[in-house]
Amino acid sequence: MNTFQSFSICLGALSLLLLAACDAPPNRQKFADMTFQHRPAISLDVASVQVETEPAAALPSGAEDVSAEFPQSPAAAVNQWAGDRLRAVGIRGQADVTIVEARAIRTPLPRSSGLDAALRKEQSDRYDLALEVRITAFNPVIGVSGTLTERVTRSQTVLEDLTLNQREAVLYNMLDAAMKDLDARLEQRISQHLGPLMR
Repeated sequence: MNTFQSFSICLGALSLLLLAACDAPPNRQKFADMTFQHRPAISLDVASVQVETEPAAALPSGAEDVSAEFPQSPAAAVNQWAGDRLRAVGIRGQADVTIVEARAIRTPLPRSSGLDAALRKEQSDRYDLALEVRITAFNPVIGVSGTLTERVTRSQTVLEDLTLNQREAVLYNMLDAAMKDLDARLEQRISQHLGPLMR
């Protein structure tokens, strides 16, 4: 094998390595699951706590459901909240947690064209997150029942040049803030509307 052939083989191998590196997916950052195990349990005088999800309403025109793009989906976060915070400590009755809405939609934003588009970075998308939960509880033995509903929303625009990791971080932080808000509001509403069932 002459020198030229050796050089060609080395060059080809290097090209393949570079192409493989270009095709390799970026290292995905890991996010902690949103849990509420550090918060005190809300004990209710019922025999069970059930969680169900209502069918999602139709999307606005031009919008896209992107709940699956979150590191932890909004519905999974609400399910986690119910499992971590609500405790059934009675022998009769039931508490029903209904996830009325737990999704995020992405709406493309209008962009500049021409020289303006080339000279500046623009907001490319708006994310709208909505969490709505209804809790109904009753105990037939003591004749007590109650219902409450709470809704939390968040909106966030993002720049056009965000990396995948940066975009996921934005979505994670938006959901984390919304869940903390929902947690505080639901705790207050449970005290107001289901007080006689709290233990």
